[in-house]
Amino acid sequence: MYKKQTKTIYKINTMKQLLYTLAAFTLFTPSAFATCDDSICDKPKNEFKYWEGFDIGVNGYMTPSNSLTVPANYQFLELDYARSRSIAWNMGQLNIPILKHHIQLVTGIGFEWNSYAFRNNWSLDTDSPMVTATEDNVDYSKNKLKTTWINVPLLLEINTGKDEDKNFHLAAGVTGGYNIFRNRLKQEYSVNGTDSERKLKDDFNVNPFRCALTARMGIGHYTVYANYSITELFKDNRGPALHPFSAGISLNF
Repeated sequence: MYKKQTKTIYKINTMKQLLYTLAAFTLFTPSAFATCDDSICDKPKNEFKYWEGFDIGVNGYMTPSNSLTVPANYQFLELDYARSRSIAWNMGQLNIPILKHHIQLVTGIGFEWNSYAFRNNWSLDTDSPMVTATEDNVDYSKNKLKTTWINVPLLLEINTGKDEDKNFHLAAGVTGGYNIFRNRLKQEYSVNGTDSERKLKDDFNVNPFRCALTARMGIGHYTVYANYSITELFKDNRGPALHPFSAGISLNF
């Protein structure tokens, strides 16, 4: 009975989070759901939108001394960077002109999915007050911690041209993030020729809030980006001091 009540409460909380997300998106893009003819809904001239789109890249974390080597006693957090990926859907953008379209503030709303692929055969412990793990006697073909964030940026953007398809653009600023859903540990392995999969849900002591420095640069609808979180991945005094980062390319609408 207790488990059923817990699941019901979790579903209700998830629905609330989705409703809050949709409400925020509506506030940021008030015209997104409006009905209008072509003359009204045409994109304003020189309203460049280079944050809006899809970001695809690699993610990881580093120590405060900018080392990719995890601290001692946390070898279970070593990453396979070839499998650690970041995907973001920046679905709404709002421009605030300072000097026409050449200098403007950019904000918006979007989602980001991070997957941290662990190199070794360890399982992060659930319901633990600290970041701990248990060594397993199976060889994982996939062992990933997955997190989901809702992001709101504040960027200062510079545009040098007038043609959106050929313009050189440069932006820098900060992005605030909220860890909107429960984090997931996904593992795949094979035992005696039988493929198996395990999924665990927990907060894994991940910090629910994130503030990241962001830089973006590109020509036309093709952009390269880099993010570095000044907040740590894990909650204070719950795990090692590790700062997440991501870098990749952005495909804009």
